[in-house]
Amino acid sequence: MLKRITFLLLSIGVVACAKKETVSDDSRYVKVFQVGSGVAQTKSTFHGVIHAEYEPNLSFRVAGKIIKRSVDIGQAVTQGQVLATLDQTDYKLSADSANAQVASAKSNYVTQQANLQRYKQLLAENFVSQAQYDTQKAQFDSAKAQYEEAQNQLSNSENQVNYTTLKAPSNGVITSISMDAGQVVSAGQVVATMAVSGSKEVAIELPEAQINSYTVGMPATIKLWATGKDYTGNIRTINQASDQQTRTFTARIVIDKADDNIKYGMAADVTLTPLNMIKGLELPLSSIYANQGKSYVWVIDANSDAKLVPVEVLDTDGNSVRIKDNPALVNGTKVVSAGATFIHAGQKLKEY
Repeated sequence: MLKRITFLLLSIGVVACAKKETVSDDSRYVKVFQVGSGVAQTKSTFHGVIHAEYEPNLSFRVAGKIIKRSVDIGQAVTQGQVLATLDQTDYKLSADSANAQVASAKSNYVTQQANLQRYKQLLAENFVSQAQYDTQKAQFDSAKAQYEEAQNQLSNSENQVNYTTLKAPSNGVITSISMDAGQVVSAGQVVATMAVSGSKEVAIELPEAQINSYTVGMPATIKLWATGKDYTGNIRTINQASDQQTRTFTARIVIDKADDNIKYGMAADVTLTPLNMIKGLELPLSSIYANQGKSYVWVIDANSDAKLVPVEVLDTDGNSVRIKDNPALVNGTKVVSAGATFIHAGQKLKEY
């Protein structure tokens, strides 16, 4: 029995000593974030592809069978250069027929014109009645209308023949081809696209959550993946309707002083600074300690003591928080980023 009592007393003593030691050692291990910059990272980078400012789809204005394709993808072309040709046989037959119609209509027109002049003279000499003259005048007017219609038909037929040749509308580069010899195409069917020589730009996709953070004219920095070279530019346009599948908005950034190193289809990164950029300090969201409607952070001072510093929150993205510049939070200041709820002023803090 004596041994048992002695054991209990010793146990109580050990517990008492442990409690006493816990009370005396009030330090706490905390996770720390070190302030590294006076300006929060507010720029956003988007991946994009190099395009021309103008990229027309090319198509024949008439239907037919392609008998020759004269260009390849990536080929530079000049304005008026032949890109492809359709079989002209049927269109030339129509033009020949229209030409014959013009000759016939012209002959009738000349005859009716001469008759009208003769009837006009006869009317003046009272050899024909006004009704007879009017009848001849109507025949002349009809012949004239038929002649003009035949001329219009011939012009249209000749245009149809010309439309069987697809030509480059301007200087540029062929960026895609969807045709080949032997293929039958319809009028207006896209058979190629081209990048018109001139301004070069990057097409990027802006998330719908950020669409109001960017505006036309906003400056941008462009970096080519291939060369790593940086260029400046600005937003030329932002689509006002989102893509139905990706829910993103296409923006076009014109590249300043674009050189020959920039090729169509190259990949590039575009860095933009949102409108809502606010200078300040960026901290982990978990570092904010809220008390009675106000925001604070715990910092570790030179003596490793906890110090409560009031802060003004500017905005947050759900993971980090941006606060107004604070003289108490200079570069290198250690801010508690986890466990702030269980800290009190003056408490010794240790990093883990």
